[in-house]
Amino acid sequence: MSNKKQNIEEAIKANIAVHSAMANDYNTIEPHFRPESIARVEQIIDTIGINHPLDHVLDLGCGTGFMINILKKKAKKITGIDVTQAMLDKVDKTGNCEITLINGDTGTTPVPNAYFDIATAYTFLDHLYDMNPTFVNCFNALKEGGVFYADLSPNAYFWDEIKKLDPAKNYDPIIVREILAVTKKDEEIEQQFGVKKEIFVQAEFQKHVEGGLREEKVRKQLLQVGFKKIEFIYHWYIGQAQLINDEDTDKSVRRKQAQVMHDYLQKSLPISRHLFKYIGFIATK
Repeated sequence: MSNKKQNIEEAIKANIAVHSAMANDYNTIEPHFRPESIARVEQIIDTIGINHPLDHVLDLGCGTGFMINILKKKAKKITGIDVTQAMLDKVDKTGNCEITLINGDTGTTPVPNAYFDIATAYTFLDHLYDMNPTFVNCFNALKEGGVFYADLSPNAYFWDEIKKLDPAKNYDPIIVREILAVTKKDEEIEQQFGVKKEIFVQAEFQKHVEGGLREEKVRKQLLQVGFKKIEFIYHWYIGQAQLINDEDTDKSVRRKQAQVMHDYLQKSLPISRHLFKYIGFIATK
């Protein structure tokens, strides 16, 4: 077995171990299940749906069904793929949409060619040892003009800046929180779910080993696979959580303030991209 194939299999095993342990609590501990996060993604999907059909959906790394819950209100058929059966067992398949769940690897699981209108990968790509097989499988599965929407992956430009900081220095709690997210998250998961630190690191290879997703690298990979148009999304700037949750300010006011800040930083791209924690993209075949 080649080293690359072995590394891919080890990353898959690590993900199964981590997410089997987290499955029962995943929907309550992960912040993207909060109403404001769901509303944000719904808005993106609605915007895509203006010019593209959403009838047949391929959800890569579907987990417990975050994207499925959003898209089943709009789609006729959804195929979800995930390596962790314990996560798939949590997917809500109720409703009129036909939902098929496959326990498998997104890079090698056979899917119909040129069949899907849209493919999604939400908070997932950083769990892959190698993203390219999944990109190829996704491209082949999409119809001509189909859309691949991926989001909430760790932004390498942000982590680059955080890693430059000296943890021993006295920073504002906003900065300290992010330093701990980089240096102590594996310990937190081990304590909470009993998963060894090295397994957790292996399960988020693109984040903890590669240092996050980098626009230039991802763009090159997607273009080489065959995608024609790629739009990158930067989301959740540093300090946004503290601003939104500031109890000293009226809720409507703080949300407005957070949105104003977000809009200004978006206008400042690409200079401001190192201030956003997450990166995503919309790629068209």
